[in-house]
Amino acid sequence: MSIQIRPVSPEDWPQIMAIQAECYHQLSPEPLSVMRNKAELAPQSCWVGEVRGVVLGYLLCHPWRAHQPPPLSQPMMALAGEEEFYLHDLAVSARARGQGMGQALLDQALSHASRSGYTRLGLVAVQDAPAFWLRQGFTPAHTLKSLAEYGDGALYMERRINDGLSTCAALTSVPISNR
Repeated sequence: MSIQIRPVSPEDWPQIMAIQAECYHQLSPEPLSVMRNKAELAPQSCWVGEVRGVVLGYLLCHPWRAHQPPPLSQPMMALAGEEEFYLHDLAVSARARGQGMGQALLDQALSHASRSGYTRLGLVAVQDAPAFWLRQGFTPAHTLKSLAEYGDGALYMERRINDGLSTCAALTSVPISNR
């Protein structure tokens, strides 16, 4: 499978929203306006992964305050700081799981964050994703924010950039998702 990673374009939103609906079963998907808001505020750090012209995964990222995840389902008026590169939402369609799509999107984010001078990545792992993020070198970290809106078992995690860890861990068939 030849995966192409590219910036999100306006035509991608129907496929992105379908993937989001497919992947999230423990929390309500974010509305289209909120999803688009992230790409409008940080277009250089929102990507899709496609195979033969079909979008099968996406990763929406943006600069943010460390240890203070943004609220779900609410548009951001502005980016709130540049203390960390925040991975807001990674989702891969079942049609591409276990084939490197999530890894390719994550590698794109790591490369972008490193080139942009970030020293830390942050995210909230939801559903069954904490194990995936642990394999990617993320560790649980403290946040004062309640993560109740992110669903049961949500976990704030962070990773230092350029910590020498490889990002080549194989994906499993577990749903890979993050908000």
